[in-house]
Amino acid sequence: MLNKSQVHAGLAGFALVGGSLLALPGAASATATPHSFSGNRAALETQLASRATQLTRLDTDVTGATTLTAPHALTLKASVATASANIAALVAKVPTDTTNAQLAVDRASMLKENRVFAVLTPQVFLTIEADGIAAQVVTFQANESALQGSVNSLVGQHGYTNALQHFVAFVKAVNVANAATSKVTTAVLAQTPADYPGDTHVFVHANRELLRADLSLAHASYDVSVIGLASGGYTGA
Repeated sequence: MLNKSQVHAGLAGFALVGGSLLALPGAASATATPHSFSGNRAALETQLASRATQLTRLDTDVTGATTLTAPHALTLKASVATASANIAALVAKVPTDTTNAQLAVDRASMLKENRVFAVLTPQVFLTIEADGIAAQVVTFQANESALQGSVNSLVGQHGYTNALQHFVAFVKAVNVANAATSKVTTAVLAQTPADYPGDTHVFVHANRELLRADLSLAHASYDVSVIGLASGGYTGA
């Protein structure tokens, strides 16, 4: 399973926050045009190899993400499998190409029909992160009743007012996180290779929503801590 630092590192590596999904491994070289046919073919083979490696990593990420819902895991697995089959077919075909025209067709297929880096990779990262946050939200919501009981037990004590304020803030933060993630996976998984680059804004918006949800849960965790301190008489002063 990817932890948050790994997911965030992955997202940062694909420049989602900045709104650019172009600065990707192997993507810059995709537009390079070596002068010789053999150079063209070697460049395409390198680009295909980088995508095959990335697909293996994505499959491992999906398999290891224990908070993924079953439907989302199946969807991602199917998408990765389809792209893997397409890339594998091109890996086998390109060495047999004899003209630059054939290479151009294969290069277009590699990019336009798969979009391993620009579409599939953010789909995997964002869906894993969204489902991870959703699982945390469920846990927090399940604890609301017990947390409120802790606050109610402080009625008449010095820490009660402070605890109550943080409980209200806790509920609000959890609701914000829930709302921020509720539509992310639907929008992200709906994107297809053919949608690129028109779907870049979908991934940027999803990333922003997940960052907002993460921050909200961080605030909620802090509120829980303060409520615990209030049991010892902490007033926030």
